[in-house]
Amino acid sequence: MPIVLYGIGSMMIADVAETCARLGLQIAASVKNVEGKTYEPPGQTVIRAENVSTELTALEFTVPLFTPFHRRQAAEDARQRGFTRPRTLIDPTAIVASSTTFEPGCYLNSAANVGAAGQIGRFVFINRSASVGHHANIADYVSIGPGAVIAGNVRLGRGVVIATGAIVLPGMDIGENAVVAAGAVVTKPVPPHCLVMGNPARVTRSDIPGYKNFSA
Repeated sequence: MPIVLYGIGSMMIADVAETCARLGLQIAASVKNVEGKTYEPPGQTVIRAENVSTELTALEFTVPLFTPFHRRQAAEDARQRGFTRPRTLIDPTAIVASSTTFEPGCYLNSAANVGAAGQIGRFVFINRSASVGHHANIADYVSIGPGAVIAGNVRLGRGVVIATGAIVLPGMDIGENAVVAAGAVVTKPVPPHCLVMGNPARVTRSDIPGYKNFSA
């Protein structure tokens, strides 16, 4: 069945379109939900959100945006316009344990690896070659960057961003809307609404609203 790409203001859409191609999924439409530059796949007709038809809203959709704030905004806009079927889109090159569960709307990019007995929330984004360990507890709208390593038994709160190449050691708890900077190594729990950087990771900013002003 065809799928709708909802929210096309990110270059990330190129990877999502490649995943659709590898899965043999036809893209029915690319929906522009906000003003600004778009990155729709070549040959795709762009439809403004206010012009979506009932035929489109009956289809499954995915939100190809990495930033938690933008992903949540687009997902909520899609719901308000009649879309009810968010799809969890898993690239066929990803390795996913059968005992891990996903809520609707997630995206796993190429070569992602997700371990056993995990619980993954709604609209979670796991990017290229990221590794998520066993017994992960990942809340809604979390974004995990390329090559990041999340060890076993880690909890990531709602709206957390783990940037490119960061490492989170076993058993860590990352509070909601926290941001772990690229290359950081998390060796102790991270409070909510904090930015941590370095090896070992230290809080460099606190009371932040989250990445791109995401707020739970």
